[in-house]
Amino acid sequence: MSALQVGHTMAVSENTRQWVKALVIATVLMALMMFLTTHAIGSDGTEFDAAVTKWDGWVKGNLGKLAALIAIGVGSVVAAVKKDWSWFFGAVVLSMGIGVLVGIVNASFTAVI
Repeated sequence: MSALQVGHTMAVSENTRQWVKALVIATVLMALMMFLTTHAIGSDGTEFDAAVTKWDGWVKGNLGKLAALIAIGVGSVVAAVKKDWSWFFGAVVLSMGIGVLVGIVNASFTAVI
């Protein structure tokens, strides 16, 4: 067997090993998702109400406003020091994005199906 044939055989073997590994991981993930889905369907969905209420209060209340102000403040300071306004606009987008995402999540929780 020549060196070229041995190298080709090892490359094919490594390629096959990677594909088998990817397929095993995908199969395990699919089985786990199916297992969790079948057990989650039997619940009434109230197990996370306390956490959702607390998170909603944090984001919409004073803690959320404080986090938005801190993000904008830090973004403004870094933008002024580095002369790079992307920090400021990133903080503004982050602050606004959190508010918008909370509205979307609330709308999806309260939607009538």
